[in-house]
Amino acid sequence: MTLGFYSYVGAAIAYGFFAFLLIFSWRESLHGKLLFMVMLVSTCWSLLSIKIALQQEAFLFAYQLFEIVRYIVWYVFLLKLFDTALADSDQSFTLKIKSSYQRFVRWALPVAVGFAVMLLLNVALAEIYSLSGQYVFGIAGNVILALVGLAITEQLFRNTSTRHRWAIKYLFLGIGGIFAFDFYLYADALLFQSFNQDLWGVRGLVHFVAVPLLVISSARNKNWSLNIFVSRDIVLNTTVILGGGFYLLAMAGAGYYLREYGGNWGEVGQVMLIILAVVFLFAILSSAKLRAQARVFLGKHFYKNKYDYRAEWLRLTENLNSTAQVRHHYQTAIEAMAHIVDARGGWLWLRDETGTYKNVDVWQIKSSDKMVAGDSSLVNFLTEKRFVINLSKIEDSADEYADLRLPEWLAKADESWLIVPLHGDNVLLGFVVLANPLVERSINWEDRDLLKTAAKQIASFLTVVMTSAELAEAKQFEVFTRLSAYMVHDLKNIAAELELVALNAKKHTGNPEFIKDAFETVENAAGDINRLLEQLRSRRTQDEKKVMVDLVDLVADVISSKQHQQPVPQLRVLHESDLVPLEKGRLSNVLAHLIDNAQQASEDNGEVILTLSVTENMCTIEIRDNGHGMDEGFISKRLFKPFDTTKGNAGMGIGMYESREFIRQLGGDIYVQSKPEKGSIITLYIPLSSAGGG
Repeated sequence: MTLGFYSYVGAAIAYGFFAFLLIFSWRESLHGKLLFMVMLVSTCWSLLSIKIALQQEAFLFAYQLFEIVRYIVWYVFLLKLFDTALADSDQSFTLKIKSSYQRFVRWALPVAVGFAVMLLLNVALAEIYSLSGQYVFGIAGNVILALVGLAITEQLFRNTSTRHRWAIKYLFLGIGGIFAFDFYLYADALLFQSFNQDLWGVRGLVHFVAVPLLVISSARNKNWSLNIFVSRDIVLNTTVILGGGFYLLAMAGAGYYLREYGGNWGEVGQVMLIILAVVFLFAILSSAKLRAQARVFLGKHFYKNKYDYRAEWLRLTENLNSTAQVRHHYQTAIEAMAHIVDARGGWLWLRDETGTYKNVDVWQIKSSDKMVAGDSSLVNFLTEKRFVINLSKIEDSADEYADLRLPEWLAKADESWLIVPLHGDNVLLGFVVLANPLVERSINWEDRDLLKTAAKQIASFLTVVMTSAELAEAKQFEVFTRLSAYMVHDLKNIAAELELVALNAKKHTGNPEFIKDAFETVENAAGDINRLLEQLRSRRTQDEKKVMVDLVDLVADVISSKQHQQPVPQLRVLHESDLVPLEKGRLSNVLAHLIDNAQQASEDNGEVILTLSVTENMCTIEIRDNGHGMDEGFISKRLFKPFDTTKGNAGMGIGMYESREFIRQLGGDIYVQSKPEKGSIITLYIPLSSAGGG
């Protein structure tokens, strides 16, 4: 078995496999049909070359025929590509120039094919009559055929517009290499009057290497073969395997050299080299950054589209459906978008009920307490332009971002990279800030389009998540309302029993049996009321009238009612307060609830301090404790969420929610600062003039 045998076997397999791929789509276009014929003829030619390499001279005539037929089908295919090249050429081409090249195609096709047919007749005639000069004529004819092929390829390259050369350049490399090697082979044979067997053997390798280049061009030109698709993952994994294989072969060769010429330490050096080579290869192949760089390289140089959209869409859908817990949906949305552009972290800002955008979750990065106002320049820009903002290119694209004024904290953040808007129905639902790209890369129109498409899917996903949460919350309120109705009914029954005792008391005060029954009734009523209050958590069922309240006196009264619990709350008055119109009972309940929470969170020897201060138009009540505290996640996601409690059956989870809603009705708000094991500070801001909003 010679080199020629193995090289032509490889060429036959490559051509045959390519023809097999094309057979499913060759009827779709003329170019697809012609390319299929080229591959079919080349496969037959390669098989005949194998026979010649095995010195089976019976196949020599068929080999010589297919040698020339191969040129003919290549000429027809390449000259037919001129129609596409001229149709897509730049507008700078005048009609006169285009018409001249059309005339070139009209005469080049019959001349080239006619000359090849003449050589076919010469081969056929040589089987019947042996004439002098036939051998030289045949070799010279093949030299001319190769030159004609090179000329057609060169003209096709010149007449293909610059923007379309990307899709066809590997065809020029592949077929140009074949024709160039044929010219060298036959010119050498013509010069020395005999074939160089080594050159002829290597010829099969040239064809084997050219086939992948033809496959790439076919995949890029859909009018050649509509159904051919080479997956990026297959190309990447194949490249990795081949690269690793060649690397290990090189290391094995180096190890062999060390063993043969390394003296006494040769075998030790060989073992150490192979071990280090395997460890190094594993470290390289497991590098996420290297794989990302390889994907970028393959997408840039071997594919018409930068992304495998089918794979990207399936991965996005799978990622969004993979989260089992609702509280992790936000993080899943960030991660799904980050994977598209190989970002290593990100933030998600969503619009709350006040129109402010808050950081609701992060992925592999530190959370931010910064908020973005609904009327800020960033929000207006994202709403109107719907751009994906590349923070690293803002200075280089001043015209594109002329109307954008970034928040100072975002502009100075070194980690931030891209801002992707999430649009809902007629409103900006939020935006994702991606950070720390795995590979430094430029963001072009294709990246932006894919990110915006993914953002639509993610926005729909988040809308469903938030709507489902709101529906569940509304259902809980409905259940709570029904429960309250039953409780009101029970309270009416209790009130009726106590009223009956009061009416009969004047008549039967001297009757011991009545007194006994009365005490039992009161005891049962007290038990029922305590049970109801425990379930209702001190919720008032009727609106309370506003009265003028001195906040200092009100806070002092609430503290006095909590003196029997440890730690005993303390009051510090920094400024005296004016009278404020509000619902005294509701504010008392809010303060009592917050003090009670602070006492439960603190040890008996801890401290609970209330500080009251007044500015020009705002009263501030601060409740500070040194208890076990809360983390940021609990504060942002659960503290004010109704029916979410950490007290088990002891609470209904509406105390903090009701407290915040009441303070907001007054026109104020509640802010919470806390750290685990460091305590908490809950601050109530009450407008002095409004308490009137409710």
